[in-house]
Amino acid sequence: MTTLSSRRQHLQRALQALEEDRSSAENYRLPLRKGMVLPVIEVPLEVPVLNAESFRIAPQLEDHPSRDLVKADPDSVEAQLVISDLVRKAHRYADQLKENLLSEGGQTQPGVITRDGVLINANTRCVLLRELQREGRGLTGTLRVAVLPQVITNNELLELEMVLQQQIELKDEYRLVNRLMMIKRLHDKEFTDEQIARTLRTDSKGRGGAARIKEERQVLRLMERARRLTDPPLALTAFGSDVGQYQNWQELLREVNRLDENATYAAADEHIKQWLLAYFAGVNSVHKLRFATDDWAKRDGLVEAVADSDDLSSILKKTVDPQEAEAATPDPDDDSDLGLDLLGGNEPAASPTPTDVDAILNFVAKASGAGDEHIDLPNGNRIPASEAVDQVRQHVEQALDSAKRRKQAGGRLERPLAELDRARLALRNAVEAVRDVSTDEAFTVRRRHALSRAEEVRELAANVIELLADGSDRTTVPTNGRKS
Repeated sequence: MTTLSSRRQHLQRALQALEEDRSSAENYRLPLRKGMVLPVIEVPLEVPVLNAESFRIAPQLEDHPSRDLVKADPDSVEAQLVISDLVRKAHRYADQLKENLLSEGGQTQPGVITRDGVLINANTRCVLLRELQREGRGLTGTLRVAVLPQVITNNELLELEMVLQQQIELKDEYRLVNRLMMIKRLHDKEFTDEQIARTLRTDSKGRGGAARIKEERQVLRLMERARRLTDPPLALTAFGSDVGQYQNWQELLREVNRLDENATYAAADEHIKQWLLAYFAGVNSVHKLRFATDDWAKRDGLVEAVADSDDLSSILKKTVDPQEAEAATPDPDDDSDLGLDLLGGNEPAASPTPTDVDAILNFVAKASGAGDEHIDLPNGNRIPASEAVDQVRQHVEQALDSAKRRKQAGGRLERPLAELDRARLALRNAVEAVRDVSTDEAFTVRRRHALSRAEEVRELAANVIELLADGSDRTTVPTNGRKS
C-alpha cells in the first residue's frame, strides 16, 4: 500500500512529465466549474486509493462489521481490502465489466483522482483491473486518471462525485437507497434542494426538481421508520431496490402522511407493516401494492391463510390486537437519528408482543434476505427460504386480489349485490371442485377441513340473509369466516 506522500510525489512527477512532452497528451473535460479541463495520466494500479466515501457503497459500508475501522483509517491495508470487496459486490455487472476491460485492453474513459491519490470514480474499474493483474490476464498494469487541481473544495468534490457516480456503467444504475443516502449526505453538507436538483438533472433520465429532492429525503426518513417496525430491525440495504421502484415508496409516503395527520401514528405504523409484508413477499407491482390498505392482511384473509398453512402456521405465536399493542411515537419528521445506526440492526423491537401481522412480517423479511438458504420454522421444521417466500407471496396475492375486488365493488349501495354475485360465483366453482374429488380417496384427509369451511360459509350466508330480511345492522358479521 502506497503512502500519502508517495502518492502525491508520483502524481506530481507524472504531471511534470506530461508538461515536458505534450505530444501524446490527453485531456478530460470535467462537469464542474463550467467544464474545467484536466490532464490525464497513467498511474500504476497500486497507486490509487479506493474511495471509502463513495456513494455507491455507502449503504453496504454502514452495515459492515468493519465500518468503524474503515472510517478511522480509510487508507490502511485492512480498510482498503474491505472497500475493495464492497466495490466488487456493489456492481451488479462486475463480471461482465471485467471481461469488457479485458477485451478492450483497459479503460475506455479515464477516472478522476485527487492530488492525494483518492479515486472519485473508477473504483470498480481499478478493483477489476487489479484482479486481472493478479490472475495473470491483465493487459495493462496502469489506470488512466484525470487529475484534479490542488485547490478544490470539499463541496465541489461531493458535487463531482454526485455527477460521476450516477453515470450508468454497463447499465448498473444507482440503487434507490444509494441515491437517497447521497442526497441526505449532500443536504447535511448544506447543499440546498435546488442545488442538488440542478446537478442531478444532468443524469440520463432527467430527474430533478427541488420538490422531488425534498420528497426523496422524506422517503429516506420513511425507510428509517419502516426498518424499525420489524424484529429485529432491518438494515436499510434490505430496501436496496432499483430507482424504478420509487413510485411504490412515493405512494406509501402519501398514505403514511395522511394517516399521521388524520388518524394516529400507530395506525400509520400498522399500514407500513402490512405494506412491508407484501413488499418482502415479492409483490412489488405498483398496481398491486396500491390495494395494500385498510387492514387488508386480516380483512382479506392473509392471516387466516397463513394460520391454515401446514408449513407457515407455526410462525403465528401468541399475539395481541394491534390496538392493544403499545406503539412508539417518535416525530416522523425528525431525521436527527439518521446517523451511523442508519443501517444497523441492534435496536429493540417496535412492540414487545407481536400481532399476527408482526409475526408474518418478521418471518417473510428474514426469509427474503436468506436467498437459497434454509430457514427454521418455530415448529422445528426447516424449509428453503425461497419456498417460504413463495408460499407467503401466493397468500398475499390472493388477499390483495380480494382487496382489489372489494374496492372495485362500487359504492356502499352497490357493493352488497356485487359482493353477493362474487360469492355466488365462488360457491359455484366450489361445488364443481368438490364434485370433482367427491369419490377420490386421496381427498379424504382434506374432507373434514373442507366441511368445516363449508359450515362457516353457511353461517355467513345465514347472517347475510338475516340482515337483508330485517334491515338491521346490529348483527355482528364474523371476520374472515370466523365466528364472532
